[in-house]
Amino acid sequence: MSTEKSFEERLIEKDERAIAPNIFIGLGGQGCKMVSWLAKKAKQEKSPAEYLSFVAIDTDVNELRKIKAVSNDVVTIQTSSRMTIGEYLEYDSNARENWFPINDIILDKTPSEGAGQVRAISNLVAHNAIREGEFTALNNAIDSLFPLSTDNYEQSVHVTVISTLAGGTGSGLILPVSLYVKNYLETIMFIRNKCAHGSCLYNITLPLGVK
Repeated sequence: MSTEKSFEERLIEKDERAIAPNIFIGLGGQGCKMVSWLAKKAKQEKSPAEYLSFVAIDTDVNELRKIKAVSNDVVTIQTSSRMTIGEYLEYDSNARENWFPINDIILDKTPSEGAGQVRAISNLVAHNAIREGEFTALNNAIDSLFPLSTDNYEQSVHVTVISTLAGGTGSGLILPVSLYVKNYLETIMFIRNKCAHGSCLYNITLPLGVK
């Protein structure tokens, strides 16, 4: 018995992929550049903007400025502030006492110019940014994809997280950002939309090698 799909089945799958709501989240320098490129490519190919959201998250404000100057279609989020690592740790007792590798060399560092290849710094400032409400722009980017369709059918949200594992910012942001998005889709969107079709559907794709 042949398992090859018919022309009609392949056509339906292609159409479903074309209209599926997609949010692309770039983390760190390279991840943000890739998202910026995808936004530019989508615009060139006249992809349906209502089904696409692009978000760039970085500690380096200079890189975010470059992306914003090139494309207004990309939502930019700066996780860092003017505080030093030492000041961050003063406000985050859990990080200070349980998991952040305390080192006098980096306590005076300001992460607004990057994490300096230190994943823990990126993770630290991301948790602070979430507490301070800096991820509201990410919430809005997700909200813009709802309702998922204008008909009575379910449609999942495809979340693609783009980053490299070599740098400090992207690799330090992968887990907190992915968990944040997962939690937002499962709880906040459930309450706001009451999941009219009985379930909130999502699919988060992580960089190669991350499980």
